Amino acid sequence: MTITANMVKDLRDKTGAGFMECKAALSESAGDMEKAVDILRKRGRKVAEKKAGRAAADGLVAVWTSPDRKIGAVVELNCETDFVARTEQFVALTRTLMDLVGADAGATNAAALLERSVGGTKVSDRIKELIGSLGENVVLRRAARLAVPAEATGAVVSYLHAGGKIGVLVEVRCASQKASGSEALARVAKELALQVCSAEPAYVSRGQVPAVALEREREILRAQPDVQSKPAPIQDKIIQGRLEKYYAERCLLDQPFIRDPEGKQKVKDVLKAAGQEVGEPLSVAAFVRFRLGEGAEKRSEE
Repeated sequence: MTITANMVKDLRDKTGAGFMECKAALSESAGDMEKAVDILRKRGRKVAEKKAGRAAADGLVAVWTSPDRKIGAVVELNCETDFVARTEQFVALTRTLMDLVGADAGATNAAALLERSVGGTKVSDRIKELIGSLGENVVLRRAARLAVPAEATGAVVSYLHAGGKIGVLVEVRCASQKASGSEALARVAKELALQVCSAEPAYVSRGQVPAVALEREREILRAQPDVQSKPAPIQDKIIQGRLEKYYAERCLLDQPFIRDPEGKQKVKDVLKAAGQEVGEPLSVAAFVRFRLGEGAEKRSEE
């Protein structure tokens, strides 16, 4: 039977597999579309091995929080192109993985999640099946989970930007159950999530900055010509002043609040004001920020 270009296109549209793979599957199935799909699925593991070395920097970030706001989950699943990222199969698996992280206290990273099962199939095998079906490399890049401990009170909120390009979780602590369920806490937590998304802090507070990172920053500042030209005591004052700018860029609580156009309010001021509104101090326990493809090698153009 003659395999036409339209037949190959139809199979590619249906499965996302490569042109030659679709043509070979149609030839083997004598033009039977459903059998060709089955052939491609059966070859999924073999296809997965072939695609595994290709860079995957597109895909989706998905976030979830429990109805009681005690648990939050975020997952990044990568593929090679936006076309595949928008397919029903890819979106469905991303959401399934997000649900798994939310439900399983042990699935706090990608390595642990790959060992979990979905419908009796290991996550790692489900990904290989998806690679075979879609014809692109698919990588579970990372996963994270925030949960308010049983002995503490607070809430976890999430924010998803641009339909899956950036996902954020923020955990805010308080002293009472009443405050943890208040709208004021939920409102400031959402503002903090927007802040994390937009301003990209690396730490909650300056106390979390590693000593090694601080010392490296001091060395960089001390080596700058305008600092070198000053006496040692003056150098120390200049360095300390410039470290304040470093904290304002890297530490969430020290950052200028993005809603304040004049930049006079810091995030810690907003958090303090929210605490006064609920009647008790509020604090940020942790945050997670996933930006799609961050640090991943972009696929080179062929």
